[in-house]
Amino acid sequence: MKALVLEGKEKIKYIEVDTPVCPNDGLLIKIDSVGLCGSDVRTYSHGHHDVKYPCILGHENAGTIVEIGNLVSGFNLGEKIIVNPVLPCGKCWYCQKGWQHMCSDRLTYGHTIQGGFAEYMVVPGVGLERGQVIKIPDDVSTDDMVIVELLSSVINSQEYANVTLGETIAIFGTGPIGCLHAEIAKLRGAKDIIMIDINDNRLELSKKFSGTKFINSAKVDIVKEIMDYTNGFGVDAAIIATPAIESQAQGLDILRKRGRLVIFGGVSSENPYTTLNSNTIHYNEIAVLGSFAYGPNNFQKAFDIVCNKMINTDGFITHKLPLSKVEEGIAEVKAGNALKVVLKPTMN
Repeated sequence: MKALVLEGKEKIKYIEVDTPVCPNDGLLIKIDSVGLCGSDVRTYSHGHHDVKYPCILGHENAGTIVEIGNLVSGFNLGEKIIVNPVLPCGKCWYCQKGWQHMCSDRLTYGHTIQGGFAEYMVVPGVGLERGQVIKIPDDVSTDDMVIVELLSSVINSQEYANVTLGETIAIFGTGPIGCLHAEIAKLRGAKDIIMIDINDNRLELSKKFSGTKFINSAKVDIVKEIMDYTNGFGVDAAIIATPAIESQAQGLDILRKRGRLVIFGGVSSENPYTTLNSNTIHYNEIAVLGSFAYGPNNFQKAFDIVCNKMINTDGFITHKLPLSKVEEGIAEVKAGNALKVVLKPTMN
C-alpha cells in the first residue's frame, strides 16, 4: 500500500509499504478520510515525545471495513467506521476514575500505533474490546467525521471549565480548534463569543461560525479592547487555543474576578514556561485550568453532535488533498489559509 512515512523532522515520504495484516481479533479498514491535525503539523516540524521514526501519522481516521478477523462478530464488510485514536489501558487509577485520557500507558494511533496516513489501517482487538470503534450512519460523510476527534477535546475542555448560559467567552486562536470552541460555547448557551487572532486570514475564515466579535490582537491593545467592550468587567472565561505563549498572560488580564483561564493549546517544549501575574490570580481568585485530550464519553458526544448536525460543520473542511500532497496541506495550515485539511488516500 501507499503511505506517508515520517522519517525525521520535516522529512516525510509518500512510499510503498507493506499492507498491514488483519489480526484474528481485529479489523482491517480502507482509509476514506483522515484529518491533518495541527498536532500532526507540529510533529512534522518539531517531533513529538511519543513518536519514534519512522512513523505513519494520522489519528483522525474514518474508513471502510475490508477485512474482519475470524474471532470478531458484530461488524460487516463494507461498513463505515470512525476510530477513537486513544487506547487507554483500562486498568489504572485514572482509567477507573473515567479519566482515560490521563492514562500513562495509553496507545495512540499515529504516535505509538500506525496511523491513518495510509491506504489501510488495522484496528486491533483491544480497540474493539474497549469500544473505540463507532459505526457511521449511511447519511453521514466520512469527511465530516474527521472533526469528531478535535471536537471531543473541545467538549472535554468546556465541560471542565463549566462554560454556561449567558457567559462572555474569549477564544485566543481561530484555527479549527478555536472555531469548534465557538460552536460548543454557543451550544452551551454563551451569550458573547470573542474570537482573537493575529492572522487576518484565519479571522476571516472563523466568521463562518459562532463568534460575535472578531479582533486582530496584533493591531490593537487587546486588553484595553476587551475591557472597553465589556465595560470594564472582563470576560467569564478565556480559552487559549493557540501555542502562542503570550496569549496566556493576555487571557489572564481580560478576565473578570473569579474568571477561568483555560490553557488548551500546547506550547513548544523548548520554552514551555509562562509568565502569569500570580497576584492577579490570587486577589481575583482566578481558576487556571489545563485542558488536554478527552475521554470516550466526550468522543461519543462529539460523534452524536456531528451526526445530528447540532453545530455548523459545513465550513470546517477547506481543503481535500491526496496523501501525496500532504506538504501542500501543511503549508496551507501554517499560512493560515486552511481550517481543516482532509487527506483522501483514494484521491489522485
